[in-house]
Amino acid sequence: MKKAVASLAVAIVFGLTSMSFAAGNTPATPKKLTKQEVQKLRDVFDNYGCSGCHMYMHKDSTSGPAVAVIAALAKAKPEKWVISWIMNPKPHYSEPDVKALIHQYVQYMPNNGVTKKDAKKLYDYLMAVANGDAK
Repeated sequence: MKKAVASLAVAIVFGLTSMSFAAGNTPATPKKLTKQEVQKLRDVFDNYGCSGCHMYMHKDSTSGPAVAVIAALAKAKPEKWVISWIMNPKPHYSEPDVKALIHQYVQYMPNNGVTKKDAKKLYDYLMAVANGDAK
């Protein structure tokens, strides 16, 4: 059952990724980060409690998609959208891809009071994961 759920999440994200590319959203240019830079970004992720619902890499949880899954989704979206989602997810709940994840995990991402500066750091962390620079 968990494999089926994880497979569904990955299928949804990669389906959305291809739709996003088809719509003209190109991925951000990868920025190579040092291990220390990646660790600082991951610390922001942990300090906001993101790892409570989002397990690292491909270890899916019942609370939310794995970091690798949300990184792939974030890479398919414009940076402005991702930062908006991180700072205030509620306005995005009605979007089809977000609705699919809410339906799958039966959870809504809460507003964790992330500042714009830290939302940018979380975006950079997700891009590092998506680009294979972080685990």
